[in-house]
Amino acid sequence: MASNEIQSLSRAIAILDCFSVEKPQLGVRELGRMLDMSASTVGRLLAALNASGILNQDPASRLYRMGPRVMAWSAVYTDSLDVRESARPMLEELHRLTNETVSLYMLERDHRLCVARIESKEPVRVVIRVGEQMPLHAGSAGKALLAFMPVAEAEKILDGPLGKMTQNTIVSRRALGKELEAIRARGYATSHGERFEDAIGVAAPVFDAEGRVIAALNVAGPKMRFTDAHVEKFGAKIVQLADKLSSLLGYDGEAKGK
Repeated sequence: MASNEIQSLSRAIAILDCFSVEKPQLGVRELGRMLDMSASTVGRLLAALNASGILNQDPASRLYRMGPRVMAWSAVYTDSLDVRESARPMLEELHRLTNETVSLYMLERDHRLCVARIESKEPVRVVIRVGEQMPLHAGSAGKALLAFMPVAEAEKILDGPLGKMTQNTIVSRRALGKELEAIRARGYATSHGERFEDAIGVAAPVFDAEGRVIAALNVAGPKMRFTDAHVEKFGAKIVQLADKLSSLLGYDGEAKGK
């Protein structure tokens, strides 16, 4: 592949990475500002992505959003996840015990991706979308992954920008480092309104056969109902369920991350 083709591919991927749950639709100028690219370059790449079905353009607003081809790829990806299928009994048990929203997050480079969830039936609940990407430094599941990642990889994330999602998000590198030490010591992570306001979460890491952290099992609920007492009650249980899932994936009890 020629160098100019590689550059175009890299730029197209950078454009796709700009789309998120918070910003599902973007235009040429906004993308240009976000990526420091010329409008002509962005427009050319958007046209190609639109023609291939990777993006769709709204004829009225002229804004772009993810197209049907991405959904097809997502289905292939999620259906091929052995972790997702293996985790179903653990998610169901955790949901039965807590009656709160339970989720499974996969580690994806410097973020986490929700690949499975069972929502609480309560009218007030934490709502998580399958396919939603979230940072690693904010929320119990993210911190559970970050705490057990290889040191070098975790350091890169800690050295980067730590966005403040809520007033409770830990954005101090030193404070977050201490938090990760505590998580490693007790085996699970907690969150008090770090990713979602007024929500409390508990999560434990899942390891593969090579001893690498690859996922996190999580339960979260509104703090008016899911309290610190529930965190203490279910902390050990979620570790037990995460360990059971790790064993199913071939983990022998020796983590390589920390």
